[in-house]
Amino acid sequence: MSRINETLKQKIDELDLDRRLNEASVKAEQAVKRALDTASEYADEHRDDIDRLITRVTTSIDERTEGKYADKVTKVREQLDRGVERLAERRPSDDD
Repeated sequence: MSRINETLKQKIDELDLDRRLNEASVKAEQAVKRALDTASEYADEHRDDIDRLITRVTTSIDERTEGKYADKVTKVREQLDRGVERLAERRPSDDD
């Protein structure tokens, strides 16, 4: 078993996998931050539009289900409202 471990370690070193994985991780983190910044700006600029859309959707669900799931729809609505609010209030990251 130790021979397999040695071979794997040697291949990892040859391919410089640690450095490549670290670079990929940094790039992925930067992409996520940029996406969050963009989503935050959008949510802040379009709060009213988002609120109207959520209202239309929740009203439609209530109408189609004849209010059967009104309590669940209300809970989801509240969570969506909090999420949009948190996203809109998020400040862009300076770590670029």
